[in-house]
Amino acid sequence: MSKRVCVIDLPGLDHNLLKHIPPQTALGQWLAGQTAAALTPPFPAVTCTVQATLTTGVSPVRHGIIANGISTFRSPADQALIDPDNHAAYRRQISFWEQSNQLLDAPRFWQNEYGQSKWRTALLFFQQSMPGFGVGPKPAADIVLTPKPEHGPDGKITSLCWSNPPDLVPRLFQQLGPFPLMNYWGPMAGIPASKWIAQAAAIVWNELHPALQWTYVPHLDYDLQRFGPNSPQAIAAIIDAATALNPLIEAVRASHGQIVLLSEYAMKPVNTVIQPNRILRHAGLLTTHRTPDGDVVDYQNSQAFAMVDHQIAHVYTTEVTATRNALENTPGVQIVAIADRHRRDGELVLAAADKAWFDYRWWADADAPPTFARTVDIHRKPGYDPLELFWDRAANGITPNAGLIKGSHGVPQTGEAVLVVEGATLASVIEATEVAGIITRLLS
Repeated sequence: MSKRVCVIDLPGLDHNLLKHIPPQTALGQWLAGQTAAALTPPFPAVTCTVQATLTTGVSPVRHGIIANGISTFRSPADQALIDPDNHAAYRRQISFWEQSNQLLDAPRFWQNEYGQSKWRTALLFFQQSMPGFGVGPKPAADIVLTPKPEHGPDGKITSLCWSNPPDLVPRLFQQLGPFPLMNYWGPMAGIPASKWIAQAAAIVWNELHPALQWTYVPHLDYDLQRFGPNSPQAIAAIIDAATALNPLIEAVRASHGQIVLLSEYAMKPVNTVIQPNRILRHAGLLTTHRTPDGDVVDYQNSQAFAMVDHQIAHVYTTEVTATRNALENTPGVQIVAIADRHRRDGELVLAAADKAWFDYRWWADADAPPTFARTVDIHRKPGYDPLELFWDRAANGITPNAGLIKGSHGVPQTGEAVLVVEGATLASVIEATEVAGIITRLLS
């Protein structure tokens, strides 16, 4: 019988939440016979960086995914790789959540030197999984399923996914109904999206028969950011996520496949927000210019700008000394020393202190924010915005109240994440770069 492995990625799962998985669920029954190892994420411990590390087996300095965002304004080569379908002008400056596999400098570990898969591989709801938008498509896997919403001229979002093979999306929509995009991110983010993903993953496993399948199940991210990792809502979230996984776990076990359960990072409790770009603007290093969307960052004329991402930030500056002076005495801000640098790294890299996170906003409370600030808009905002999880009914928009955020991540701690490999004896602490070798051995 040929070997098959299903990797289930539950971002935010830590060793405490692992204990709250109900024993009667399929996941709980499987876990009863397994031993969990401690997984150490790379720096930064954010989705795109961790996923690229897990699926290439190399560090961020080698694969080049240094955050969830990319400073495209610095690189014509990177500008050529962005998805031009929506908000292309903004995405050629700072772009978050780009889907092109061409952005990776290293191949996925299941590919040979020609980009061909050693094992038939499915990549479901992973970032940077599309073949790309520049010259010379670069497939990430044999089977790909990923959300790709289209923004119409009226501002409405069409619930669309992209897949290879192309007929996979219509087949899944016929069996499961359309993907509930509004439950995947934003104020309505919740369990329906993860339920759909788990059901779709079971169908892919049974009908397309990959030897290696990766499935990203995002549900824990939502309430752990809203309420914190130690909240009652966090316990409810892991119960809901485990229950949603029943069809996938049952499908894999029925086919005698091996399961690998992992998390990308652990969520940390936070109660303090820091706005590096307001600091830089106050110091005269960040400048703005008027656009139809209001005052936005002028990247060409600014001397410094911070691309913030949860608890880390890349600061791009032409005045390193002045920028360092403006930031280094700010409580909660640590400037990280990086020995090996990638061309996409900022001149300075920031880490938030314990209990703190970084907000991208550069305007004072009294100033008029850009129009996109009060909307769910993952492409025009030049930084990750967890406030999109909260809707302000009075203002009919995304809340500006940063104090609502209770969980964040990005600065890794040794062994903070979880790795469970069926039937395997692992070291007590595993580096994220080692996971590729572990899975390779399972399939060999």
